[in-house]
Amino acid sequence: MGKLSTYLLKVWLAIPRWFRMFTLSAIIIYVLWSLFINGVKNIFRLSLSSLIVSLIASGIILMIFNKSSVKK
Repeated sequence: MGKLSTYLLKVWLAIPRWFRMFTLSAIIIYVLWSLFINGVKNIFRLSLSSLIVSLIASGIILMIFNKSSVKK
């Protein structure tokens, strides 16, 4: 690891575990909630460009999950 990544890891590990978990959970919940609300508001106004972007993003996420779930 480089100097910057080592420093960032030390800073991250110095933060209490409960605060790290709370912060990450809050960010994830906020993102999912805003996606849900915006998705419901715009579900009937789906354009071709947003459909293509959604399919590409879903494909990338699927590839990441598949690679991480395969045991070496």
